[in-house]
Amino acid sequence: MGSSAKKKKEKKKDFQKTKLKVGKARPKNTNATDTSFSARSIVIKQQSLSEANRDSSAVFNHNLSLLASKNETQRRDSLAFLSNHIVSTEQLPQPASAILLKALPLILDGNSSVRTQVLKLVRVLPVAQLGPVDQALLYIRAGLTHLSIDIRLHTLDLLDWLVSVKSNDVVSSSGGWIKLLGTFQNLLSWTTVSTSTAGLSGKWSNVKPAASSMSNSKLFVHQLSSLALLLTAGLRAHTPSALPAQQQQYPTWHADAHALPTRSNTYSYLNLFAATRDLESMMYESAQERQEAFVESGLRDAFLLGVENARKEGGETGRAAAGVAKAISLASND
Repeated sequence: MGSSAKKKKEKKKDFQKTKLKVGKARPKNTNATDTSFSARSIVIKQQSLSEANRDSSAVFNHNLSLLASKNETQRRDSLAFLSNHIVSTEQLPQPASAILLKALPLILDGNSSVRTQVLKLVRVLPVAQLGPVDQALLYIRAGLTHLSIDIRLHTLDLLDWLVSVKSNDVVSSSGGWIKLLGTFQNLLSWTTVSTSTAGLSGKWSNVKPAASSMSNSKLFVHQLSSLALLLTAGLRAHTPSALPAQQQQYPTWHADAHALPTRSNTYSYLNLFAATRDLESMMYESAQERQEAFVESGLRDAFLLGVENARKEGGETGRAAAGVAKAISLASND
């Protein structure tokens, strides 16, 4: 019995709270860790942050990879570094086409400073090394239809730059003519049904609403200016270079008409195999083909009606609409 009572008393000690006396420190726990020790450390008084000893190509590629970073400040700083590096050097570690493909998705970035740096970067790239513009047109069409007005404005700036440096490649590439013009038609809400005949024919009309704010007005004017630039690049016929004097004499008159064609698939317009045509994604390599497609698709009539309504607003909008009308006049009526 004595041993049993002793065991019970020892068990109760674990659940009893010790009463502390006034002025007496609390006893340390049995499992307390002693943290009074200190470890030895090495102190560097001065550290060089210069990247002079690093390979410039490695630094360039590192900043190029940071364009996919989740930090917007890092993306902006990387774009600024790439722009400064391209300006200061003649030989690029990466082809300009690869740099462009990395930077194009950032035109849809939510940060305005990042998009501004993208425009600065693409403008310093060597034009001869840009390569095909198909991927650029995909991001441009996505940016033109974005919900954010600021992203639309920056995308229009990108389109203006691309048309100014590679106009023929843009309008003759797949989806660079009818599909891109159709995107502008949807953005501007221009249709071939006028408001005067809509009520008589029973059809709905789609009229561009008046700009309700300064940002919408600025966007509308920029859209008209970019459309005029695109139409001028696509509808203007490129005058062939004059033949040498010895080729303009008999019997070599009209030698260019009898020479071998300079374009691929010369007889594609005949559609000999009756394949289904995708007018939006077709490639229109000559100005005549683009003019015919522009008229036959109904875009010419729709744009003329929209321009007529836009010119009535006057001011900056009217001047931009006049530029579109001048570009449309390049299309033949045949």
